Formats: sequence, structure tokens, C-alpha cells
Amino acid sequence: MKHQTVAVLLLIVVSALVSPHLVIGVKRPRCTVEDKNNVLAHCGHYTIHGHPKEVPPKHSSCCKAAEGHDMQCIVDLLNVTERKNHDQRAIIDLETACN
Repeated sequence: MKHQTVAVLLLIVVSALVSPHLVIGVKRPRCTVEDKNNVLAHCGHYTIHGHPKEVPPKHSSCCKAAEGHDMQCIVDLLNVTERKNHDQRAIIDLETACN
């Protein structure tokens, strides 16, 4: 009987530790379409195909838009037209250039 009681108590404790995480559950994606649009709006000048390789100033609106975002995620969200117009490597390089 004691082993069953210990097992039940252990199950209750483990459930209490895990359950809050399940309720919170939904994680914010690494980036959103809104994030992508914001980066392109503020950094398009630096990422457009054919633009001379120029790094945005660290305190620019471009770096503020890129701050804290995974630029590979931003690239993954580009549609066909955006891929044709923007240098994907330049977008990814914003992560390093702005940090």
C-alpha cells in the first residue's frame, strides 16, 4: 500500500510541474510575417539585389527592425517576389551587422 501511495504522490507532483507548461503551451514563432515586413521596410535599401555591400549603422531604423530576430527565419518567410528583389545573404548578414 505504501508503494502505491508514493507512486500516486509522485505522479501528482510531476503533473503539477508539467501542467503549467502545457497550459502556457503556444510558443511565439521565431518570427512573423509582420516582423519580415518590418525588416524589409526598414532594411530594403541594404538588401535589394545589386545594392553595394553596405552595412547599416547600428543605431539605424534598420537595425532596430532587425534586432532580436532570427534573420534566417525572416528569409524563410520571403515570398517569390521578395526573393527575386532581395539578396537573402544580405538579410541574413543583418543579424551580425546590427549586433
